[in-house]
Amino acid sequence: MHKGVVLVVDDEAPIRDILSFYLKRAGYQVLLAENGRMALEEMAKLQPDLILSDLRMPEMAGDDLCQAVKGDPRTRDIYFVLVSAMDGLASKIGGLNLGADDMISKPFHAQEVMAKVESAFRIIGMQKEIKRQNLELTRFQDRMTAELALAARLQMGLLPGIPGLVSGLRYTHRYLPAEGIGGDIYTIQALPDQSVAFMIADVSGHGVTAALISAMVKTYFESQLRLAQGPLAWAQAMNRDLAHSTLSEQFATAFLARLDPVGGTMQYVSAGHPAPLLIHQGASGGRKPLEILGGKGFLLGIDETLPFTEQVCPFVPGDRLVFYTDGLVEVEREDRRYLGEEGLQEICEDLPADGEAAADWIIEKAVAFNQPAAFSDDVTLVVLDRN
Repeated sequence: MHKGVVLVVDDEAPIRDILSFYLKRAGYQVLLAENGRMALEEMAKLQPDLILSDLRMPEMAGDDLCQAVKGDPRTRDIYFVLVSAMDGLASKIGGLNLGADDMISKPFHAQEVMAKVESAFRIIGMQKEIKRQNLELTRFQDRMTAELALAARLQMGLLPGIPGLVSGLRYTHRYLPAEGIGGDIYTIQALPDQSVAFMIADVSGHGVTAALISAMVKTYFESQLRLAQGPLAWAQAMNRDLAHSTLSEQFATAFLARLDPVGGTMQYVSAGHPAPLLIHQGASGGRKPLEILGGKGFLLGIDETLPFTEQVCPFVPGDRLVFYTDGLVEVEREDRRYLGEEGLQEICEDLPADGEAAADWIIEKAVAFNQPAAFSDDVTLVVLDRN
């Protein structure tokens, strides 16, 4: 098997013959041409790895051949060596400026040419390996992009469809993952006693790992709903399950709630999650008083023995709840200011009556405040109205 293909282009037959002899003896396949035009004809039959071309030739000179080869995307990566009787620095610079990869001065020794060829093929070999690795990397990136896109669609499928209505509660959400797929999750489900279970969670980190753990959080939550009980029992069991199934540096914030439309109350446990906003009579729109639901407790998944506290607040017809993850309010602007919880409260003091419009209003105001900085963390916003 030959070591590579070399095209020798020279209008002098003795030079072609001697170079061909040494190249073939060294294990190369050799193509021969008397001028640039004939060289292009040879290249149409078999593309060489390297071209050794005289500079001055009839019909098509070496500099014109070099420009033709280097100017064609199909052949520009061919290693091109110009051979010239014009010695000196200016001649070498001129040849390299034409796009040649190297220069050899005439008269030359065959050993010098062979050393140049061997050196050139080491470079050609490295270039081919880089191309191969880049092609593999591109294919890998394409596969990863496709898989992440599929994972993102699957993750969106884990979220409730919007807008939605569950047991007299109307809800919508805005979900903006930082990397196409993220660690935020929420769910809302009707329970057999006509109450409604709600959870919003934010897993540490971004990307695939966070998305996987967020799916686990949702599964753990929904498995607890089959056992009835309430938010305190849900939080304790989920904390235990996460502590056993995740690494020590992985955790989640969560807000777990049981809304009772009949009794007009909401039981809830806050596990290190940003406090939701309760807007009294907010479902009718306009400027309304709001309440920050307190009780931020421990994170889920750090220590299975940590305690949690369950609280109760009224949730009567016409009330609105705004849930969110911290990515909405923790964007650092160029002046190092943050929207923060207080800024979000100001935005939510005067919202449209329609839940969809209210969700869009909050996101638009947050984006406008952060300009030109963009969201750098996963963002989830849920607007829930009591009809």
